[in-house]
Amino acid sequence: MRTREEEPAAQRCPNCGAEITAYGLRRCSICRGEFCGQCAVTGYGRDFCSTVCRGYFFPGDMEDLGEEE
Repeated sequence: MRTREEEPAAQRCPNCGAEITAYGLRRCSICRGEFCGQCAVTGYGRDFCSTVCRGYFFPGDMEDLGEEE
């Protein structure tokens, strides 16, 4: 059982300013910036901090996407 001192401190989301626990913040796989679940931009089965970072993500080889020449 956790005591009050072990609880994570509340922080603010850098994107929207919402108060959230430290465990509720996520880290962008492109820029490593933090964001909350409400600010998450989903793409390619991942969460990003913005549409800009989502645009930089490269999902893999074109062969993986099922395209043929």
